[in-house]
Amino acid sequence: MAGNVDDKFVPTILPFLPPGVRFSPEKGDLIEFFLKKKILGQPLPTDCVPTLEVYSINPDQLPLPTDAWRVRDEWYFFTTKPNTDSVIPTNDGYYSVITEDQIIKQEDEDVGYMTTMAYFQGRPPKGKKSKWTIYEFRVKPDTIPATKHDDALKAKVSSFVAVNLFVKVKNRKGSTQGKTRMTEQSQK
Repeated sequence: MAGNVDDKFVPTILPFLPPGVRFSPEKGDLIEFFLKKKILGQPLPTDCVPTLEVYSINPDQLPLPTDAWRVRDEWYFFTTKPNTDSVIPTNDGYYSVITEDQIIKQEDEDVGYMTTMAYFQGRPPKGKKSKWTIYEFRVKPDTIPATKHDDALKAKVSSFVAVNLFVKVKNRKGSTQGKTRMTEQSQK
């Protein structure tokens, strides 16, 4: 199977994720407490987010965990973003940007950005939109002061992202609807 999975792909469920609790962080929390800490090499609050080269393959081919603490049809990963414009090709399709850089706030401070992407099967621009959507989260570079002096850290901040991969579901009328929770939060 394509894609590189790190040694900690099988996360540890910590005591503060009791039965019935699902891992589904707020956008600002995902950036501040997971992505930023991962970039800086600091301990994470929980080991729920594996590192995987998401953009290298079709989402149907990703090794998607089915842990009980995950929200159904929703996964979180850390990944490296290729240095491309709005289209990221794979072997049988491509990821394409749908909406650009929404500013994400945490306690009234800008902490990062969210870009919405969809996966298309085929070749651009004639690909067929699949059931997969990705919210890609990036840290706002100036929230990490060391990036001004550390070129390696600066490169990591610009290319290392957290993604929320999920399946768009069809309602009874056949139209697609996204994740209610994330959509409602976008309005705030």
